Amino acid sequence: MANKITKPFGCWNSPISAEIVAGKTPKISEPSIQRGPTGEYHYFWLQSCPEEKGRTTIMMMQGDSPINLLPRPLSAASKVHEYGGGSYCVAGNTVYFVLADDQRIYCIDWTQPSREPHALTEATDANKRYADLTYCEHSQQLFAVCEEHTPTSPHAEPHNYLLAINPATKTTRILHRGEDFYSNPRPSPCGTKLCWISWNHPAMPWNNTQLWLADIEESGTLANAHIIKGASKDQSLFQPMWHPTGELFCVSDKNNWWNIYRCPSSALGQNTSDDEWLAVTNLEAEFATPQWVFGMKTYGLLDDNTLFSCYSTNGKWYTALVENCLSSSPSVQPVAPVNEQLSECEGVVCAANQAVFIGANAASLPSVYRWDNTQTAFATIHANGLPVHSENISHPQPFSFAVPSETQTTQFAHGFYYAPTNQTYCGPTDATSDERPPVIVLCHGGPTGATSTSFNPKIQYWTSRGFAVMDINYRGSTGYGREYRESLHKNWGVYDVDDMCAATQYAIDKGWAAPSKAIIKGSSAGGYTVLAALTFKNIFNAGVSLYGIGDLETLACDTHKFEARYLDTLIGPYPEQKQLYIDRSPIHYAEKITCPILVFQGMQDKVVPPNQAQNMVEKVRANGVKVTYKTFENEGHGFRDGNNIRTMLETELAFYQTTFNLNGN
Repeated sequence: MANKITKPFGCWNSPISAEIVAGKTPKISEPSIQRGPTGEYHYFWLQSCPEEKGRTTIMMMQGDSPINLLPRPLSAASKVHEYGGGSYCVAGNTVYFVLADDQRIYCIDWTQPSREPHALTEATDANKRYADLTYCEHSQQLFAVCEEHTPTSPHAEPHNYLLAINPATKTTRILHRGEDFYSNPRPSPCGTKLCWISWNHPAMPWNNTQLWLADIEESGTLANAHIIKGASKDQSLFQPMWHPTGELFCVSDKNNWWNIYRCPSSALGQNTSDDEWLAVTNLEAEFATPQWVFGMKTYGLLDDNTLFSCYSTNGKWYTALVENCLSSSPSVQPVAPVNEQLSECEGVVCAANQAVFIGANAASLPSVYRWDNTQTAFATIHANGLPVHSENISHPQPFSFAVPSETQTTQFAHGFYYAPTNQTYCGPTDATSDERPPVIVLCHGGPTGATSTSFNPKIQYWTSRGFAVMDINYRGSTGYGREYRESLHKNWGVYDVDDMCAATQYAIDKGWAAPSKAIIKGSSAGGYTVLAALTFKNIFNAGVSLYGIGDLETLACDTHKFEARYLDTLIGPYPEQKQLYIDRSPIHYAEKITCPILVFQGMQDKVVPPNQAQNMVEKVRANGVKVTYKTFENEGHGFRDGNNIRTMLETELAFYQTTFNLNGN
């Protein structure tokens, strides 16, 4: 501390530039394992390219070097549900993937140097989108979820169904339709059965889903399709997975927490009941995450008796072996990479006594890890280099705080505090309350979602400049059980706002933040919480909304199919609860916003249409309040182009400097 330069909080020079945040931290996801022609195993994953306008490519580890399988400008990304996921799979020498530009399915031979893509689905099917690709070795066909739009009726809901594709003949067959949504088509090891998950409006996949089973006949059609779990519509199901013996695993939150269950093969039939599913894990922990995208996996089969899994508790992630998984007394044995506590773990896939997954912690970017069960050891397959000195990294400090409650029992919400951290600078030790750090209070999107404590350059960008950051898991967040998650039902715009305000007051009382420099920031649903907090509360001095929602009525009538009935649960059915939608919409009370706001919006956003931001900006400006409004023409729901991310950060920094006079003097 003695060798550091004393400078006001929020005015420090930082080695973490906007260019580093935008271009040096690619996102990786959805790892895969495939055995090569000579018997060795190869590892694949998706990786974003922010320096290439945010395209997503498929990477393969060859020896010690990652190989890019898709030449520019090709991008692998599904648009089913708008959020996509499950956009590729690997089978033998072939990689099947959904091309972002036209949403058709293509394939490449990854063993050939040319790797020329060949289309499997017809160009005439331009109104179809595909996701959750799964290959069946037995029948040599591809299973997928298809979302079919109607070009002549752009406002009509698309139709979703299960599809089989024969790569040899390029023919397709509709397998099952009639439900509003489908996911996880998974063929049994012998290829004679298919399971999948479905749900219907107004449910979301983290509310109520059903697990189906059907016979695959020799003709390729399905027979005897029936629900085998979730018929009572009181649980959320996640990631069905077959065992070689024909037993079926699945995650369920029937007892408040997402735990792993299994159904013996002898009990799988027309009359399968929930009572026949046996608990494999029974922890107060979450072995699942909300299914915003396809292809999510949290566990896999290492050998006939052992699962490799990841689970979260109190906002942090852990890896574990579930031993004796077919017995009446399985056990969960936590394991972790040496000297590392993972704060994020996803995309678990297993083959030949090894597990591969994406992991990260507070001081590392997401990397591809491998667990070798024969050596009981971890190894790093591919590490994302960290462009930041360790002494400039602010580590998350967990905290819980009391929130307003309608009962006599004290309720708590949770969050993580990031202190201002810079190896060169420090703030004044005798700072008055207004000389304390400016604080950015983050509300995550969803709202059914959670913060991540893994290294986030967009947080470190601010802490290294002398800002404090608080990342809040308000009531309704995932990772704390179904009861906590569902506490936001009918209360969106109330509990989340109350919790953000309570967290901010907690920080002020602890001396973590200047009461005159409190900033609330959020994207999408978090952007709604920002606007609602600025409208109905007065603790914040500035707000930043990224593609946020100002008009709940408009959102209820003008959004995509996946979230078309989401607000039924969060607020109430529309139009029956029309007045409640009006009462909680910032657009109708914009005159109450008196502090400066910064608004970002992608003009191709199909989830939160641009008119939400535009109308809100016009209303607030009309009242003489300072509004900075920045749009990105080619961005959708979330910004991917590195140049746009850099511009966003630089605009935000200038906004804070002007609003709070952060000139360093």
